[in-house]
Amino acid sequence: MKCFRLHIFSFIILFGVIGCNDYDIPQTEALTPPSTNISIGELSRLVASDGKQISEELIIGGYVTSSDDAGNFYRTFTIEDTSGGAEIMAGIYELHNLYPMGHYVIVKLEGAFAARHNGVLQIGLAPKSYSSYPTDYFSSRPALDKHIFCYDVVKQLSPSQQSISSLGEQMCGRLITVEGVELCSALHAEGWQVNSEGTWSGYNFFRDAMGNEIVVHTSEYADYAEQKVPTAQVALTGVLHRGVADGEEYYMIKMRDESDCQILH
Repeated sequence: MKCFRLHIFSFIILFGVIGCNDYDIPQTEALTPPSTNISIGELSRLVASDGKQISEELIIGGYVTSSDDAGNFYRTFTIEDTSGGAEIMAGIYELHNLYPMGHYVIVKLEGAFAARHNGVLQIGLAPKSYSSYPTDYFSSRPALDKHIFCYDVVKQLSPSQQSISSLGEQMCGRLITVEGVELCSALHAEGWQVNSEGTWSGYNFFRDAMGNEIVVHTSEYADYAEQKVPTAQVALTGVLHRGVADGEEYYMIKMRDESDCQILH
């Protein structure tokens, strides 16, 4: 009887350990993803200025285009289909393990809330009455597992090649590349959070040959925040949004890691 109880006790411990480990690793679905019934672009057009609480059984899908591994994305990740991009307000950490870049994700929208922030379509929960943000985080794994499903279907999307002058509001939330730009933050050195010290942290301005400017916004918590910004001509890749820097509104790029800035030879 004593031996039998030991075996039961060992089994319970083993089951608990396996369960905990499974909770923290990617749980990709091996089955074929279900069909979507609305595109990201169509959803964006349905969202009013004050957001939209979704009561319909709507499903969007897209490939993951960002990673929080380098610390520049904070508790969110982005997905993209052929019509647009969206930011998922996950609210938990280590998202690059749960939703790796390139994996296909579907979002069951019923019960979720969608709104725009800095031009980007965000999907999460309705904000609290006292919140100044348009959406709230899902904030827990059970809440995410109710809405977000990651499939073992992988496709690394190529960023859309753009010039600064070709950028439009409908591109916000999408992965883009802008080539042939050079650092010009010194021209905005008096601006709030503009980095005039030559490192990535804060706002850095870049200018193309025609004088058009774009901003790269980098979190102080990014693991490359204190690395030097190249002064040579570069190509910048990242998720596009709009924001205010040095008192004016600009298109901005949010890089995934330092390799999203490539020096051109």
